[in-house]
Amino acid sequence: MIHSAIIVKILSGFFFGFVLFVVYGCSSQSAKESSGSVAAVVNGVEITQAEIEYFARNSLVSGDHKAERIDQKKAILGNLVRMELLAQKAREMGLDKDPDYTMALYEAQRQVLAGMAESRLVKSIKPVTSETANKLVLNNPRIFSDRKLLVYDEIMIQGVDIPFLDSMILMTNNGATEEQLLEMLKSKKKVFQKATRSQTSDKIQPVILDVLLKSKPDRPIIARVEDRFSMILTLHKVLSVPLQGTQAIKAAMSMSYAQQRNVLLAKNMSNFLNSSKITYYGDYAKTSAGEQKLTGLPLPDKKKADRNTYKSVGFGAILSVSVIFAMLVLTASMRILRGGLWLPRLWPAYSISDESPSQYEWAYEAYMMEKLYIGVLAVVIFAVLALEIYLLAQYLPILGILTSVLSGVLLGVAASRIFSFGAIKGLSHKAYAVLAAVFTAPVIVGILFIMTHPGV
Repeated sequence: MIHSAIIVKILSGFFFGFVLFVVYGCSSQSAKESSGSVAAVVNGVEITQAEIEYFARNSLVSGDHKAERIDQKKAILGNLVRMELLAQKAREMGLDKDPDYTMALYEAQRQVLAGMAESRLVKSIKPVTSETANKLVLNNPRIFSDRKLLVYDEIMIQGVDIPFLDSMILMTNNGATEEQLLEMLKSKKKVFQKATRSQTSDKIQPVILDVLLKSKPDRPIIARVEDRFSMILTLHKVLSVPLQGTQAIKAAMSMSYAQQRNVLLAKNMSNFLNSSKITYYGDYAKTSAGEQKLTGLPLPDKKKADRNTYKSVGFGAILSVSVIFAMLVLTASMRILRGGLWLPRLWPAYSISDESPSQYEWAYEAYMMEKLYIGVLAVVIFAVLALEIYLLAQYLPILGILTSVLSGVLLGVAASRIFSFGAIKGLSHKAYAVLAAVFTAPVIVGILFIMTHPGV
């Protein structure tokens, strides 16, 4: 009986422990769910609210009403659940061990990072004002007030056969229809592709647009693009669809923003390309003559790259010189405040004192005006150096900025030794105040040069 009672107590203890464990687990799960951090759990894998908010924030659809936003998030969650189920099935099938998986993952990572870089670069674009958009509308009637909708057939013919094209031009001059020209193409076994297009005039290439607008309805026109391909264009309808009012202003704003974005990205990409080292191998490598086997591959412009390198070195030198003169201003200012020689050191000195007795030195307490004067110089120096570093951080690498600052400190410490020379050592405090102002001038000149010559 005693053993039975002990066993019952042990089992009861296990039971209550199990109940507490379940209750704790459920309460923690409920707390997590009630906090709103988890939106769904798919076979043990959580889908969080942050994921839904991310896709909702980057979605093209932006509902203004609460009901629309909820429906949008439900659609996103449903899609995430389906994707998670497929991903779990892919792992069961061992597809995560497939070489294509690693390659696709790497490519997706590259595309995401590239997209984030583009988004960060275009943040500097200022919003397009309504006045700018209105000027764009007035100066581009072809895109806005004179916009037209054209319905036409486009038949692309592979290659350029001049005698054959001349024969078709002769047929069109004699009143041949598009169907007759198609029969001609089929009989000669020409490779072609026909498409009926309905596009506004602002979406059509200017050369093709001029040809279509000058042609008569349902009368085919024979054309060719250099020696690459030929085409037959047949205009069917031209409708006036002007873009005016608020729609025109919105379209102009979007167009202007897109132009600024493309220009900014092209400029940055050119800078990235010219500051990079790119080597091609195999079929993409250079020949012995120095020519590319395949054209169209991005290559740095060596002249621009060299010029940018020189400018980078120049900007780094300006920062270094500014730090040197800042060290000289510091030395002169400390001479005024301490009433004696003070030299900056990179390490503590024990045997030689900066304040060794001299016939030119005396105990002195700086006046309030002198302290105020030095305080103003210190604020100017710190502000200018901070602005220089901020501006140059957009063009120089962090290592380059650190190198310029450290070299400036080292050279500044060495240059400050001129204050220990006898002729300078015996100057009055007023002379040191003038020297501090003189040494501040090059620092200000440096920031003015950087501001008036932006970019690298």
